[in-house]
Amino acid sequence: MNQNIKRILHVEDSKSFQQYIAAVLSGIVEITCASTLKEARLLIKASRYDLVLLDFTLPDGSGSDLIHELAEQDATIPIIVFSAHDITSTMINVSKVFVKGQLNEQELIGAVRAL
Repeated sequence: MNQNIKRILHVEDSKSFQQYIAAVLSGIVEITCASTLKEARLLIKASRYDLVLLDFTLPDGSGSDLIHELAEQDATIPIIVFSAHDITSTMINVSKVFVKGQLNEQELIGAVRAL
């Protein structure tokens, strides 16, 4: 694996949104996907990631739970949250929030590169 390629964990229960984000970020980063908080926790224990893309609403809980856990484990890991609603004002320890229905691909690419 190329050490210059950054590794992203994308925690998202929608397979189609996982595929969309993978296509947008293709060639820029290496993406590993998790569909639940449980799966994400296992992947985080097994590997190190440079960035987490996180859906706020998951089948087994809230993405905010994982945000707090990540902050306790590694306060330096950047987190980008995807939500159906604008939750920017309520997020602590989050680098960026994107509203899914208003996602701008170039803005996402720029945020991923910056973080």
